[in-house]
Amino acid sequence: MGRPRKYDEDFRQRALERLKTCQDISALALELGVNRSQLYRFRNEALGRAPVPRSESWLREKSDQRQRRRIAELERVVARQALELDFFKGALLRIEENRRKRGQNSGKPSTSKSGT
Repeated sequence: MGRPRKYDEDFRQRALERLKTCQDISALALELGVNRSQLYRFRNEALGRAPVPRSESWLREKSDQRQRRRIAELERVVARQALELDFFKGALLRIEENRRKRGQNSGKPSTSKSGT
Protein backbone atom coordinates (compact mmCIF):
# COMPACT_ATOMS: atom_id res chain seq x y z
CA MET A 1 0.00 0.00 0.00
CA GLY A 2 1.33 3.50 -0.81
CA ARG A 3 2.02 6.37 1.50
CA PRO A 4 -0.99 8.36 2.69
CA ARG A 5 -1.55 11.51 0.64
CA LYS A 6 -1.24 14.90 2.27
CA TYR A 7 -4.03 17.31 1.42
CA ASP A 8 -3.47 21.05 1.74
CA GLU A 9 -5.73 23.17 3.90
CA ASP A 10 -7.42 24.83 0.91
CA PHE A 11 -8.43 21.43 -0.51
CA ARG A 12 -9.75 20.35 2.89
CA GLN A 13 -11.82 23.51 3.29
CA ARG A 14 -13.33 23.22 -0.17
CA ALA A 15 -14.13 19.55 0.47
CA LEU A 16 -15.78 20.43 3.82
CA GLU A 17 -17.92 23.14 2.20
CA ARG A 18 -19.10 20.71 -0.46
CA LEU A 19 -19.68 18.04 2.20
CA LYS A 20 -22.12 20.31 4.09
CA THR A 21 -24.59 20.36 1.20
CA CYS A 22 -23.76 17.01 -0.32
CA GLN A 23 -26.47 14.37 -0.73
CA ASP A 24 -24.19 11.59 -2.01
CA ILE A 25 -20.86 11.42 -0.19
CA SER A 26 -19.59 8.55 -2.34
CA ALA A 27 -20.14 10.60 -5.50
CA LEU A 28 -18.38 13.60 -3.94
CA ALA A 29 -15.44 11.43 -2.91
CA LEU A 30 -15.18 10.06 -6.43
CA GLU A 31 -15.35 13.57 -7.89
CA LEU A 32 -12.62 14.84 -5.54
CA GLY A 33 -10.48 11.75 -6.01
CA VAL A 34 -10.42 10.74 -2.34
CA ASN A 35 -11.84 7.87 -0.33
CA ARG A 36 -15.19 8.45 1.33
CA SER A 37 -13.56 7.74 4.69
CA GLN A 38 -11.11 10.59 4.04
CA LEU A 39 -14.01 13.04 3.79
CA TYR A 40 -15.28 11.83 7.15
CA ARG A 41 -11.78 12.31 8.60
CA PHE A 42 -11.71 15.89 7.29
CA ARG A 43 -15.08 16.53 8.93
CA ASN A 44 -14.12 14.92 12.24
CA GLU A 45 -10.88 16.89 12.40
CA ALA A 46 -12.75 20.14 11.66
CA LEU A 47 -15.22 19.35 14.47
CA GLY A 48 -12.33 18.66 16.85
CA ARG A 49 -13.06 14.98 17.17
CA ALA A 50 -10.19 12.62 17.75
CA PRO A 51 -9.30 10.53 14.71
CA VAL A 52 -10.64 7.02 14.86
CA PRO A 53 -7.70 4.62 14.70
CA ARG A 54 -8.02 1.72 12.36
CA SER A 55 -8.68 -1.43 14.27
CA GLU A 56 -6.41 -4.42 14.19
CA SER A 57 -9.21 -6.50 12.71
CA TRP A 58 -9.64 -3.95 9.89
CA LEU A 59 -5.93 -4.12 9.11
CA ARG A 60 -6.03 -7.91 9.20
CA GLU A 61 -9.06 -7.90 6.87
CA LYS A 62 -7.27 -5.62 4.39
CA SER A 63 -4.24 -7.91 4.49
CA ASP A 64 -6.49 -10.93 3.93
CA GLN A 65 -8.11 -9.21 0.95
CA ARG A 66 -4.70 -8.49 -0.59
CA GLN A 67 -3.66 -12.10 -0.03
CA ARG A 68 -6.88 -13.43 -1.60
CA ARG A 69 -6.35 -11.21 -4.65
CA ARG A 70 -2.75 -12.41 -4.95
CA ILE A 71 -3.81 -16.06 -4.63
CA ALA A 72 -6.45 -15.57 -7.34
CA GLU A 73 -3.86 -13.95 -9.59
CA LEU A 74 -1.41 -16.81 -9.04
CA GLU A 75 -4.15 -19.39 -9.68
CA ARG A 76 -4.85 -17.71 -13.04
CA VAL A 77 -1.14 -17.86 -13.89
CA VAL A 78 -0.96 -21.57 -12.97
CA ALA A 79 -4.07 -22.32 -15.05
CA ARG A 80 -2.63 -20.51 -18.07
CA GLN A 81 0.68 -22.34 -17.71
CA ALA A 82 -1.13 -25.69 -17.43
CA LEU A 83 -2.95 -24.94 -20.71
CA GLU A 84 0.33 -24.00 -22.37
CA LEU A 85 1.99 -27.17 -21.08
CA ASP A 86 -0.86 -29.32 -22.41
CA PHE A 87 -0.61 -27.57 -25.77
CA PHE A 88 3.14 -28.16 -26.06
CA LYS A 89 2.88 -31.78 -24.90
CA GLY A 90 0.29 -32.41 -27.61
CA ALA A 91 2.42 -30.67 -30.22
CA LEU A 92 5.46 -32.73 -29.21
CA LEU A 93 3.47 -35.97 -29.46
CA ARG A 94 2.29 -35.04 -32.97
CA ILE A 95 5.85 -34.21 -34.05
CA GLU A 96 7.18 -37.50 -32.69
CA GLU A 97 4.34 -39.41 -34.37
CA ASN A 98 5.07 -37.72 -37.71
CA ARG A 99 8.75 -38.60 -37.39
CA ARG A 100 7.93 -42.25 -36.67
CA LYS A 101 5.59 -42.41 -39.66
CA ARG A 102 8.22 -40.92 -41.93
CA GLY A 103 10.79 -43.38 -40.61
CA GLN A 104 8.50 -46.36 -41.33
CA ASN A 105 7.41 -45.24 -44.80
CA SER A 106 10.82 -44.50 -46.18
CA GLY A 107 12.97 -47.48 -46.96
CA LYS A 108 16.39 -46.41 -48.01
CA PRO A 109 17.34 -42.73 -47.72
CA SER A 110 17.62 -40.99 -51.07
CA THR A 111 21.03 -39.64 -50.18
CA SER A 112 23.86 -41.30 -48.39
CA LYS A 113 25.28 -39.99 -45.19
CA SER A 114 28.39 -37.96 -45.67
CA GLY A 115 31.61 -39.79 -44.99
CA THR A 116 30.31 -43.29 -45.78
